[in-house]
Amino acid sequence: TMERAIAWVLINTDMKLSCEDIAALLGKSKSTIRGQLNTIKQKSQGIVQEVLESNGKKRVFIPMEFKDILLKKMKIVEKKKRSK
Repeated sequence: TMERAIAWVLINTDMKLSCEDIAALLGKSKSTIRGQLNTIKQKSQGIVQEVLESNGKKRVFIPMEFKDILLKKMKIVEKKKRSK
């Protein structure tokens, strides 16, 4: 799903990205990314954080403590899938 793709992008970068950045990476519109980010925020509060730059541009990121948790869960799922 698009939510997973956005999460994957944010997990695999140390940068804070704008909606435009994510849209360019995934080949989607800025409004689609913005909507999906809002859905992610509603489902999992605190995972996606926002920071407002001095020029007014919003950037999003996943804090390191959440990245570690998410990556561990992904590894567990991958191991389960392979063992079948």
